Amino acid sequence: MALFQYKVSDASGKVSVTLIEGDSQAEATRRLQSRGLSPLEFLGEGAAATGESGGIGFGRRSFDVEEFTDRLVPLLEANVPLERALGIVGEGLDDAYSTEITSDLRRGLHEGRKLSALIRDRGSMFPSLYSNVVEAGEEAGALPQVMGQLRRFLNDARELRSFVISAAIYPVFVMLAGAAMLSIVIGVIVPRFAGIVTESDRAPTLSMELLLKLSAFGRGFWWLIPVGIIAFIWFARQTQREGTRLRSWYDEFVLKVPLAGRMVLCANLARMCRTMSILMKSGVHLLDTVGIANRVIENETLRRSVSGVAGELRRGQKLSNALAQSPRIPPFLLRMLAVGEETGDVDVMLARIADRYEDDLRRSVKRLLALFEPIIIIVLGVVVGSIVLLMFLAMMDLQNMV
Repeated sequence: MALFQYKVSDASGKVSVTLIEGDSQAEATRRLQSRGLSPLEFLGEGAAATGESGGIGFGRRSFDVEEFTDRLVPLLEANVPLERALGIVGEGLDDAYSTEITSDLRRGLHEGRKLSALIRDRGSMFPSLYSNVVEAGEEAGALPQVMGQLRRFLNDARELRSFVISAAIYPVFVMLAGAAMLSIVIGVIVPRFAGIVTESDRAPTLSMELLLKLSAFGRGFWWLIPVGIIAFIWFARQTQREGTRLRSWYDEFVLKVPLAGRMVLCANLARMCRTMSILMKSGVHLLDTVGIANRVIENETLRRSVSGVAGELRRGQKLSNALAQSPRIPPFLLRMLAVGEETGDVDVMLARIADRYEDDLRRSVKRLLALFEPIIIIVLGVVVGSIVLLMFLAMMDLQNMV
């Protein structure tokens, strides 16, 4: 959803500048009106200029959820009221965009809205589980404890992302450098050498003929590279759209790929178990916990396979027995969860299961990248070596013709 900025007036007549998300300007306006605000002026999509109301001009930027949570949680744990805590967080942020978002959340609290509803209105800024976890904390009266667990979850996720990015730098650099070298060989060196072969006025040998065809292919079909990159980006974006047939097919297919399927399964199970652990430690009802945990699963195939867990729990089944109805849940998770139910430490056991799957995910990523590096080097070596060999054979043939 896009981000829109308005100059608005509340019921008391106070004028302020606020941000709100929506699929269109009309929907954003309806959301403002549902909050009891009267839109006075539309200030733009993703950017605004400084006006008489004191609005801050800024461009479209990202909102650092981890930093926001890191600053907010210690204040809540120190029993600072939520509205005052948001004010302190907003005053301490250096980024004008983040300050405006925090101020907008504080204004929403003044209007009598819950923090979870305000966060849900800004869905693209916060992770999918954020508003659900905050709502559970509000209902249980344990918002500081829930936010503390959520803070740990976000920090662990950030560390995992940093690990993946750091581990992928070298393979990506090797791939880009190899692709650049291959482009120079095919796009510059081979055509020039092919021109020399053509000017010899000799019947081309097999090596010369292959070299000429390679040169013609490079000149005639170079556009396949940018088209392929655009098609790949389009495909990647389509697989991220909820509810599409392509997304459903991709989510089912990726689970069948040996190493990638294991990584996707570990990531989603770790997220599900971590979410349930957070909510159980905060005293949230088991049915609500399962419903929220189901919504944070990104893979649609896995999400559908555990969608009946709540129904099994209502029939009196244990959580481990309910999850056992899904063919996607590994036996390890079921055995560990059954032990946790026997000892009465389900939340602790779920946290340990999440730790295990996160460790497995890190090892799988490291193994995949370790396998990726030699494959790139071998493929590039074979391709470039074959081209050099063809050029060498063509030179030998030219010398024999003289």
